[in-house]
Amino acid sequence: MRPRVVLCGSLHRDAAGLKRLFRECEATGCRVLSPVSIDFDTGEFVKAAGEADLSSAEIERFHLRAIRDADFVLLHTPGGHVGTSASYELGFAGALSKPVFAFQAPADEMLAGRVQTTTSVFEILEQLQLISF
Repeated sequence: MRPRVVLCGSLHRDAAGLKRLFRECEATGCRVLSPVSIDFDTGEFVKAAGEADLSSAEIERFHLRAIRDADFVLLHTPGGHVGTSASYELGFAGALSKPVFAFQAPADEMLAGRVQTTTSVFEILEQLQLISF
């Protein structure tokens, strides 16, 4: 079974970085449960391709269900930034005891204490014993 991951974090601050994370997850054999696409509409509320007719509440419910079903969460924290939505999702992941990883620790000390820093998706998969080398 392929490892299941959800990506959370700021698209507005670093769209290219979030897209790179998406591609790295796919390249390492992970199944990205959410977002379903890296083709985003960058309006006030970010929507992936195919989500134009959905409300922000419907998209967030889908994202939270994906976190529930994921093996881990990968948090995109450009410059240590964690926005309101990602903070909410991080709290939800924590309540479910889902491991949360980031390549850069959040600037906020409380949030940083709930995130494991890592250097690669391979490292995450090895740590969680979802892949062996």
